[in-house]
Amino acid sequence: MALSAAIAVDGSVDQSLAVATWIEVYEHLGQPTDYRIRFEVEIGSSDFDQLIDARLDVGSELSIMVPDPAGSQCLVKGPVGAQRIHFEHGGSGSYVEVGGSDTSITMDREAKSTVWTDVTDSDAVTSILSGAGFVPDIDSTSAGHYETKHVMIQRESDLSFVRRLARRNGYAFWVTCDGFGVETAHFKPPPVDASPSATLKINATTPTVDGLDVRWDVERPTSIAGTQVDLSSLEDIDGAKSDAPLSSLGDQDLAAITGDTRSIFLAAPVDDAGDLQARSAGALVDSYFFVKATGETRLDLVGTPIRAHTVVKLQGAGSRHSGKYFVGGVRHMIDSDSYRMELELLRNGWGG
Repeated sequence: MALSAAIAVDGSVDQSLAVATWIEVYEHLGQPTDYRIRFEVEIGSSDFDQLIDARLDVGSELSIMVPDPAGSQCLVKGPVGAQRIHFEHGGSGSYVEVGGSDTSITMDREAKSTVWTDVTDSDAVTSILSGAGFVPDIDSTSAGHYETKHVMIQRESDLSFVRRLARRNGYAFWVTCDGFGVETAHFKPPPVDASPSATLKINATTPTVDGLDVRWDVERPTSIAGTQVDLSSLEDIDGAKSDAPLSSLGDQDLAAITGDTRSIFLAAPVDDAGDLQARSAGALVDSYFFVKATGETRLDLVGTPIRAHTVVKLQGAGSRHSGKYFVGGVRHMIDSDSYRMELELLRNGWGG
């Protein structure tokens, strides 16, 4: 059987690369999407042609396309950055694994020393992502950095800087690619309000998930306490936050379940309430995802590739754990026999 995927080189599908043994793509919250492709090394060439094939060499841009009901999806597009080669004497059993990441990895190659002044966090991110060639999908942030107060200093790569700003605002940063090769860079809160892209069923007549592990941990903060002083006006800046940073995916969120006060003190140098409130929200986003589930499904069962940063609906896990989940990670594993997906699901509530 052929792979349930196509490999494109510089935007054009190369049918000859369909001889790959298997493909793995790992999408994960807060990280670039990585890919690995394995090819058997052909016998008969003393130089092992695939090891010096320009299509699989340093900097070659590969895209991995998979089928979906609308036609196809691009799981990842980005440059080749690594190879792992295994030799067997005589050639039979030798293989090469080609590895790479989405295009955001190119933002991590150069350390920058930049002073950002009279901008918000989202202004700085928009400038960086537009300059990197992405279509920006950016939600505004309220924190301002002004020359009359404190400017914002970047002493890291653009990728590290953008990811740092995402974390402190309670945002996620990720890159997607459409079927035409257009890449969009997203900088926004985890989109938990999106409609479910797929339904996962367990304990059903026709299940789509054979097994599921669910775990929860409520020993985590539900509120932020803390104030700072505006050094210009000497007035208090209130950073307290006691409400959930995101819409709940269940009937009850973490604070409603615990029913008591679980707080941490946030001390961060800021100039305004917008900055401190954003940091408070950022500190609570991960804390509120107190339910984590892992399981595996297949393309032929769910009918569509499940993607990170989307929402799915789970059925058959009981009244507490059935409902909507945010997809924090997906490992797509494609070979000639099947297209499997290992899922990492997050939930900031239960019930419903």
